[in-house]
Amino acid sequence: MKTERMDHPNILLILTDQLRKTSLGCYGNPDAQTPVIDGICRDGLRFDNSVSSAPVCAPYRTTLQSGLYPHQHGVRGNGDLFRPCFKGLAEYFNEAGYETCFVGKSHFGRDEIEEKDGWVRPENRLGWKHWYGTGGDHHYDTPIYDDAGNLDTRFFGKYGAFVRTELAVNFVREKKEKPWLLQLNYSEPHVATMPALYQMPATREYVRTINRKLELGLSEKILNNPSSLSFYDTLPQHLLTQLLPQSYLDLYDPEYLRLDPNVPERWKRVTRLFLQEYYAMISCIDGEIGKLMDVLKETGQLQRTIVIFTSDHGDMLSNGYLRFKGVPYQNAFRTPLIVAGPGVRKGYTDTLVSSVDMMPTLLELSGLKKPEILPGVSVAADIFGQEECRQNAVLLGLATWRGIYDGRYFYAVDNRSGAIRPIRLIDTQQDPYDMNNLNHFESYEPLRKRMHSLLVEKLLRVKDCDFLACEYSVKQGENRNHIFCASEL
Repeated sequence: MKTERMDHPNILLILTDQLRKTSLGCYGNPDAQTPVIDGICRDGLRFDNSVSSAPVCAPYRTTLQSGLYPHQHGVRGNGDLFRPCFKGLAEYFNEAGYETCFVGKSHFGRDEIEEKDGWVRPENRLGWKHWYGTGGDHHYDTPIYDDAGNLDTRFFGKYGAFVRTELAVNFVREKKEKPWLLQLNYSEPHVATMPALYQMPATREYVRTINRKLELGLSEKILNNPSSLSFYDTLPQHLLTQLLPQSYLDLYDPEYLRLDPNVPERWKRVTRLFLQEYYAMISCIDGEIGKLMDVLKETGQLQRTIVIFTSDHGDMLSNGYLRFKGVPYQNAFRTPLIVAGPGVRKGYTDTLVSSVDMMPTLLELSGLKKPEILPGVSVAADIFGQEECRQNAVLLGLATWRGIYDGRYFYAVDNRSGAIRPIRLIDTQQDPYDMNNLNHFESYEPLRKRMHSLLVEKLLRVKDCDFLACEYSVKQGENRNHIFCASEL
């Protein structure tokens, strides 16, 4: 049903970190306690086919600011140094007379100065007028720096999510006349990253004690791994240190938490402990969003504010992985997307939407025009209940893999061998947990060929030439719509 739109509404974009679609009550999770987010969903529109086009932090976050794919904006992985070469989201809103404010984790790429976690030079802040960028911490003592890069110690001792909410609330209270765009970036429920802690021999011995006592099943290979990342992704952090306020952990008894059917038997105990931690962080975010919503109501701004809630990517906790992302599996790339506010229709939609579609959508929600250079498709028409032109598939991928998702089937290829090789074909409606790869079944060969051709067509359209170079020699005048590797199909 078509609804009445508001000219130049406020835009509140809430971005979480590593929150998979299936971990919210409004998406059917029976365990997660998310009453505030569920309430926003009831009042608005839930997208059931939202995906991260690049399911790790930095590539997604730069895509959100640029409206471009990673191969176009240059940040292909978390370790790439960010070099702004595009017009940013805030700059479009500045030109339209908006106040723009950025709060929380930026992580547009590798930190410019490694010891200053999260600090971004003023000239690299993409036009955000009010900048309260923080480090990518997922615990206490959030580092915040001033424009000169000096550490602001006012927030030491406070939990990171509380700090980010406080900064956002301060902005909302101060800016009441002009329309505003506020991007609020929570670091939760991302796994905590504390390298110094895991490099200490005493910590590793303590981990061994925990592993034996709780029968976590962590192997000696994992315990002896010199990489700190092996601990981030395989040991629940709250067993080692005060990760977040205990009251949120107390909301969940790990023994009663439901597991996905694809969790291997040997990982069930440690996965339940991870879920306790994961859901606790999500409930914390939920409560913090509730505080901000209360301020919007109190100041009379809620009725003219469109709220968008989403995440940069998901989290595995399944398929033999523990805490992980960036892989061509549904829990890694399927994300929540909820929109509510003036003119937004209520209900749910199966419209396809990906990261590159976020900027065109945000612009159109505010009555601004999408630049022709952007490859994404706005879904604002669907949000407002108007006639829409739906896309037939969305493109996603990282590093050595690319994938295509059409709302039912997900197909992915890999080029690590020097040739493009099909690796996954999943019927997501029948197989939401990626337990039955159809890639090698002869009966699905016609579907595989169709999805492969669609994938190559999309890659060519956005000129992802580096990925295609190993397999395709695209010459002038060649029929690009029918290029595929017959030997691999």
